[in-house]
Amino acid sequence: MNQLSEQPEPTILTHLRISIVATLVLAVIVCGLYPVVVWGLSQLLFHDRANGSLITDKDGKVIGSRLLGQNFSDAKYFHPRPSAAGSGYDATASGGSNLGPTSSKLINGTTKPTTQPNPKGGDPVAGPDAVDFDGIKLRILHYCVENNIPFDAKPSLDKFRDAKGEVDDVKVVKAFVDDKEPLTITPKLPIPADAVTASGSGLDPHISLANADLQAKRIADVRKLDIALVRKLIEQNTDHASLGLLGEPGVNVVMLNLALDK
Repeated sequence: MNQLSEQPEPTILTHLRISIVATLVLAVIVCGLYPVVVWGLSQLLFHDRANGSLITDKDGKVIGSRLLGQNFSDAKYFHPRPSAAGSGYDATASGGSNLGPTSSKLINGTTKPTTQPNPKGGDPVAGPDAVDFDGIKLRILHYCVENNIPFDAKPSLDKFRDAKGEVDDVKVVKAFVDDKEPLTITPKLPIPADAVTASGSGLDPHISLANADLQAKRIADVRKLDIALVRKLIEQNTDHASLGLLGEPGVNVVMLNLALDK
């Protein structure tokens, strides 16, 4: 019987050499060739999306992205959903409020004391309270007022107006948690959830079709446009469910407001 020739035992240097070569080869493939191939294919096949779906003005200046919401507060624009990202739509502080559905802060809002400079010098003195977190109830109130949606308020909002006749948000937030006679706001139309709650990222550029439809009349009135035209623009800037199945249709507020300005 032939006997197999004995092979020498590999030394630790042999194992070390194999490990180093394997690491270098994989590094070149995974950290070099693979990213270059993926980058090249993405630039070739979907250049716009691969570079962030950026929006540019007529001069080529980048003014945003179709993937990131922006805050619009002027009455002539559609308003996005609330944002808990920093001071609102801050891409460097993406996140939600992390408040649960039973949170009094989320529902009723909170106020905080402020300070102001002492006219006599020295330490600052106490200033008027300010809204610290607006809360869903206050958002509902503002949404109804902004979009001329009828609502019932008990007790009357006249009790919570300032010297200019405008609703005082601080008084309203405090009234929501009044033990004796809490303020209640009851809209006569359903208010879309996305109109008064923030997204998980705080950067979602979309609002629901129902939200956009409730804002359409305000836009038409302020801009003196036919409401049919406004609704046509809503449809043109609606992103439908992926493959017709995944997700709900959403109106891209950034793109819609840009279309309004054209």
